[in-house]
Amino acid sequence: MGNRKLNLALTIIAGIVFLGAFVVTLVFLINGIDDKYPIAGYILLSTIPLASILFVYFFNKYMSIVVAVRNIKSENLYNLGEATAFFGIQAFIAKVTALTGVRKLAKRKQYLIAFTAANLVTMQNANRDDAVTLLNAKIAKFLDKTLVYKPNSKKKRNDIVVCFNRGSFLIYLFTNDEHEIRHIVDDISNEIFKIADLNQVHIYVQPFFGVTEIEGNLNILESIENAGIARNVSERNFETLTFYHESFRKRSSKEEIDEINDALANNEFVVYYQPKFHLATRRFISAEALVRWDSKKHGLLPPSKFIPIVEQAGLIHEIDTFVFKRVCEDLNEAKRRGRRILPVSINFSLYEFYSSEFLNSIMALLERYQINPSFIEIEITEATSRANAFTAISIIKKLRDRGIRVLMDDFGVGFSNIGNLRKIPFDAVKIDKSFIDDITTDLKSRAIVKFLIELCQANDLEVIAEGVDDKDQVEILKKLKCNTIQGFFYSQALPYKEYEKFLLSNQFERKESNN
Repeated sequence: MGNRKLNLALTIIAGIVFLGAFVVTLVFLINGIDDKYPIAGYILLSTIPLASILFVYFFNKYMSIVVAVRNIKSENLYNLGEATAFFGIQAFIAKVTALTGVRKLAKRKQYLIAFTAANLVTMQNANRDDAVTLLNAKIAKFLDKTLVYKPNSKKKRNDIVVCFNRGSFLIYLFTNDEHEIRHIVDDISNEIFKIADLNQVHIYVQPFFGVTEIEGNLNILESIENAGIARNVSERNFETLTFYHESFRKRSSKEEIDEINDALANNEFVVYYQPKFHLATRRFISAEALVRWDSKKHGLLPPSKFIPIVEQAGLIHEIDTFVFKRVCEDLNEAKRRGRRILPVSINFSLYEFYSSEFLNSIMALLERYQINPSFIEIEITEATSRANAFTAISIIKKLRDRGIRVLMDDFGVGFSNIGNLRKIPFDAVKIDKSFIDDITTDLKSRAIVKFLIELCQANDLEVIAEGVDDKDQVEILKKLKCNTIQGFFYSQALPYKEYEKFLLSNQFERKESNN
C-alpha cells in the first residue's frame, strides 16, 4: 500500500514536470525566447522526453500495484470472505525477495512459519465452510494488527511479512531469537481459541506450526515447502511447534512399518520401570513405566529409535494401550503374589489424552484387572495440557475424581506457561533433566531450579526432579527442598522382575532406615 502511494506521488510529480516543461517550451517558441536563451531552450526540450518517460514508468508501476491489490482483494473476498489487502503468495514472494537485499536485516536470521486453520474446524454440518472462512478472516485481521503493523501505528514493520495461500498462513521474519518465534506461535494459538470461542466454532485440540530457518541463498518456494513439511510433522506428532530438519523428507519404509506391526503381534515390546525416591520419607514412593522394543533383529531399542516410525504408521494408540495394559497386568500379578506395590505413572500422547474414549478405556482396564486407581498416575507433557486448556482441565478433574493422580512432564521445556500451574489441577510437576544437568557447576541453572521448585510448591504441587545422575545433584536438590528424585543415581529403568527385586532390597532404603 505504501509503494502504491509513493508511485502515485512520483507519477503526479513527473506529470507536472512534463506539463510544465511543455508549456514553458511552447511559450519560449512562440515568443522567440529560445533564440535569446538557447541553453535554456535546450534544457527544456530535453526535459520533456525525460519527464514523459518517468511519467510512463511510474504510472505503469502504479497501475501494476493497483491491479495487484485489486486481484489480492478479489482473491481474499473468495478465500477470507472480505475484500482485504492481506497478501497473497505472489505479493508475499515479491516482498520477501525485496527484503533480503536490506542490509540492516542481513545480520539477522531468516525464518518461515507455516500453519493452517482450516484443518482445526471439526464441525461436520453445512456450516463448516463458512466457519473455516470466518476463522481464516479473523486470523488474518489479527496477524495484520499484531505482526504486520507496528504497535499503535499505521506503519508496517519491515522485518515481518505475512500471507494467506491455499488455506495456509505463512509468516516470514528476521530474528536472532527463537523465543520470539515461540511467543508469536503462542499468541496466535491463544487468539485462535478466543476467536473460536467467541464465534462458536468447534475446533480441534490445537493448531500446529512448522518453522524453517532459511540458510544460504534464498529459495522461498523450497522454504515454503519445508515449513509445510514441518507443520505436517507437528500435526502427526501432536506437537505445537516443529522446526524443519532434512530427515523429515525421509519417510519410513513399508518394511519399517511392517516390522512395528509384527513386533506388536509378537509381543516384542516390553515395559521397564524406573523408581522415584522421596527425600523426606527416604523411601521409593512410585515408578514410571517406560516402553522398550526388544527386537529380535536390532536388540533392545529405546523409544527414540522406534517412536517416530510408530507415529508415522499411526500406531501410537496401540503402543499407549499396550503400556497401560501391561502395567495393569504387572500390578495385578504383584498384588496376587503379595509383593510390594508402588503407584506407576504412564505417559500418554496428546492424541490419546484428547480421545473421546480415553477416560472410559482407562477405567475399563482398571476394573478388568482389579487395580485401585490410586496406583495409577497419568503423565502428560506441558504441550499436551496447554493444547486446549479448557478440555484438559475437564479431563484432569475427571481423572482425579476417580482417584488417579496427574503429573505434568517436562516442565520448563519449550515455552512454559506458569499460569497453567494455577489453572490446571495437576498433582505433581516433573522438572526436565535439561535443568538438572548443570546445577552442580552452574549457579544460574541452580537458581532456575530453585525458582521452579518454589513456584511449584507455592501451588501445593509435588516436585519431581528428572535425570538425577550423581550424589552432588541429590545433595543440592535436598537443600533446595525438592520432594522426589528420579534418575540413574537411584536406579535406571528396570525390567519388571528386576524392579520387584530392587524394591525388596536396595541400598538406599536400607541405608536410610539404619540412620
